Amino acid sequence: MSLTAQQEEQARQVKAALPGYLAVREMAAAVLLAAGKDIGLRLDERDARDLAEAVVDAIHKGAEVRGIAFACDVADMELAAHHRYLLPRAKAEAEAGDPLARRVLHDLEKYVEGAAKLRDELVERLARVGGQWMAERQKVVAVVPMPAPDKGQHRAKAAA
Repeated sequence: MSLTAQQEEQARQVKAALPGYLAVREMAAAVLLAAGKDIGLRLDERDARDLAEAVVDAIHKGAEVRGIAFACDVADMELAAHHRYLLPRAKAEAEAGDPLARRVLHDLEKYVEGAAKLRDELVERLARVGGQWMAERQKVVAVVPMPAPDKGQHRAKAAA
């Protein structure tokens, strides 16, 4: 098996092992319920599930937007590298009359055209999804932190 085939298989296995959105919400609810019990909160299962869903929902959209932004950055770097290093050399060789360089230049230009189209689609998606995320973020009411318990309470609980 070639290195590329091995990497493809490993990437497929990683993708298959990644938890889905609903699985993450269920796991978060279980963790919140267990953490609540550990610190003495009396959360029923429904409260823990609602809290977990709110937390996961808040994190999920931001992570999705960050992933799209990362894909845009990668596409920008790919295009910049082609415009800076590959295209000028291929154009110079093609202008010098090399028939192979002309074919390579044509293929390279087609590749850059496709990559630019993909980048434009990513930017459009980033603008749309990111705009929705920013609008939702504006609606969030400021979170007021819970007051910290007296230091003596921690020592008394630790001693018990």
